[in-house]
Amino acid sequence: MPKKRFTSLKTFILGVMYTIPKPMSGYELISQAKEWRYDHYIKATNASFYYTLKKLENDGFIREVGSKQKGNRPEQTIYKLLNKGKKEFQEQISYFLNYTQDIFFDIDALTPFIILFGMIKGKKFILDSIENQIEERQKMFKRADEGEQFVQSHYLYELSPFYLLPLKHWRFHNEAEIRWLEFFKEMVENIEDFKEQYNKIVEQAIKKS
Repeated sequence: MPKKRFTSLKTFILGVMYTIPKPMSGYELISQAKEWRYDHYIKATNASFYYTLKKLENDGFIREVGSKQKGNRPEQTIYKLLNKGKKEFQEQISYFLNYTQDIFFDIDALTPFIILFGMIKGKKFILDSIENQIEERQKMFKRADEGEQFVQSHYLYELSPFYLLPLKHWRFHNEAEIRWLEFFKEMVENIEDFKEQYNKIVEQAIKKS
């Protein structure tokens, strides 16, 4: 299994070039990615697409085979996927299919300090913050609904229903996050006196130090 040396954008670009077996410019690649609603899978800007193409070229996975210009638009470099790039794409797909992600989330780093923060800012501040997150995540389901409707009406869905998977993945993850936030909220509500709890923690920590 290869080391995780590729971002999802690199794998996605190789996949597009593998699927459509013809030389492509960066502009054509981005247009195809938009047609396939790449924003359902990855976060990327046009600049990151061009940067990644150059990196793939430097690594020997694609090769510049010419250029073209249309009207007053800037000249477009044309790239061809090489056999090395095809092999790498297959290895990366195998990697991601077998890679189990860690369970860590950024917000988890704050959990040891909730008692301290509750003493400083008060229970209401924390509860309001949690409730706001729940409300914002509830609103996000509308985006998922719109995305699923778009995918199911797209011609590619008839050819490959797997285009629906990332939106389902996101939906289930969002549902789990809401359940976690509700659990978090219940725990905060059950703390009667943050200052008292904080003093006990400090006392125990000092005794053991």
